[in-house]
Amino acid sequence: MKKSSLTVVGTGIKFLSQMTLEAKVYIEKSDKVLYLVNDPALKQWINQANKNSESLDDLYFKHPQRLDSYTAITDYILSHLIDSKHICVALYGHPTVFAKPALDAVLIAIAQGYDAKILPGISAEDCLFADLLIDPGTCGCQSFEATDFLLHRRKFDPNSHLILWQPDVIGIQDHEKPKDTVGLHHLRAYLTEFYPSYHDVIVYEAAQYPGLKPNVLTIPLQQLPDAILSSTCTLYIKPAGKTECDYEFVRRLNITL
Repeated sequence: MKKSSLTVVGTGIKFLSQMTLEAKVYIEKSDKVLYLVNDPALKQWINQANKNSESLDDLYFKHPQRLDSYTAITDYILSHLIDSKHICVALYGHPTVFAKPALDAVLIAIAQGYDAKILPGISAEDCLFADLLIDPGTCGCQSFEATDFLLHRRKFDPNSHLILWQPDVIGIQDHEKPKDTVGLHHLRAYLTEFYPSYHDVIVYEAAQYPGLKPNVLTIPLQQLPDAILSSTCTLYIKPAGKTECDYEFVRRLNITL
């Protein structure tokens, strides 16, 4: 095993209060901290907690295409392992939820013989379950990135919970916000194959600071293209109904309903 190590940590969503003690220690004690977070207060805290900290913001926005940005960040993370240092990468939320560069870096580092690992953090989905009072185990929960959901016409059960990530940038490959609502129109059209037009859709945004409430907007599906979406919002669609039991399995499992 090589001397350098890589630890990727999640900082949670809500400033400091959702950061684990383990993640905090790695940020404070590592030789080098690279971070990509969207909270100015958290950026300041990381810089104070470890004087050898560096934001990845400039590298992220340097390349017009997001995929190129991801590759550049992965390469940059790995370049620091050559110096026999203990590297910590801190990412907003949970570090493998829509955070491809760090996950790729860990996989490559392990393949190259480095000690590399990922520590979990609270994600927007965790906050959503708590704020909307949802138990995903009641009828199942399916989670998709919104563009991927459309491109592959993902199959899902409308009688379970549905979560769609990054609805604000459907079809967008660069860092620019869309100038129209074409993506949301396409999303509405696909969803109306499974839900009535009046079915409730929730635009959810977790609170970023302690003491603040989440933003929760409930609208009928037909009004989805009119919704104002932020870069940190998530769509939640409640179950359309209940799925009937397979009574053959009820009999086989000897379950009393």
